[in-house]
Amino acid sequence: MSRVLEIRPSERIVIDTATLDALFQRLGYRGAEAHVMQTVEAISDCLVEVDARVRKGQMTGVAPHLQRVSRLSAEIGLSSLARVSRDMGVTAQRKDVVAYRAVWERLVRIGDRSLAQVWEVPELSL
Repeated sequence: MSRVLEIRPSERIVIDTATLDALFQRLGYRGAEAHVMQTVEAISDCLVEVDARVRKGQMTGVAPHLQRVSRLSAEIGLSSLARVSRDMGVTAQRKDVVAYRAVWERLVRIGDRSLAQVWEVPELSL
């Protein structure tokens, strides 16, 4: 008899609500909401570009996109996404293909969950 074990990686998603609170205090509700929406869109666009390069097996030119994802993520309190984006940028610069692929999968998981969870923050409930 064979047993099949399915391993489902899961990481804790960290959203820095203090960063979001400061953003809301500085920009007001509408301004902060618009800023977060624009930033999430910019992050998504960068990740689409990274995905296209990953699918083509191109590690060159990915690091600047990942640095931007990291900076934008930190700006709106997506701490986990900022961290894993930096990690992937490092693997791309080192041209470590095995680590690059592993971190890419992690980036996708964390990116999807982070971008979804930011909308669950009470200030952003629509």
